[in-house]
Amino acid sequence: MKLLKKILVMVPVVFTLVGILTFVMTYKNIGLSDGFVAQWLTSTLWAATTMAPIGFVMAALISKVVAVLQPKARDAIKNTVIGISMAVIMEGFMAAVTTINNVPYKSMATFVVYWWQAFILALPVGLLISVFMTLTVKPRLERFMAS
Repeated sequence: MKLLKKILVMVPVVFTLVGILTFVMTYKNIGLSDGFVAQWLTSTLWAATTMAPIGFVMAALISKVVAVLQPKARDAIKNTVIGISMAVIMEGFMAAVTTINNVPYKSMATFVVYWWQAFILALPVGLLISVFMTLTVKPRLERFMAS
């Protein structure tokens, strides 16, 4: 029962964060067109289901690397480094998933242009969310998950 409760807490958090970022990325890819909501929801679903498992693994790996490279740093510094690293890496993947979903493939060069535009527009939003998450939400979630 504890595992189910933990999953039920994490699912809305993941979908909210991914939903915000894919909204920005979908907007950049296709604008507020007639199919925007359907494309955004599809992008959110694809990104959340692919990114959540990758994100949990990446968070653990990045946390370990930061702990090794900065063993004496304060937790706030470590969490900030983790947050920024997670934002850049995860948004890169998320922009790829969103662009694949929203833009018909014509060439790698076209894909990279759309990916970059989505990534760079969403990056400031992702950095703000990530730093907020790692400084305030992550410590609380870690305590909750450990219980």
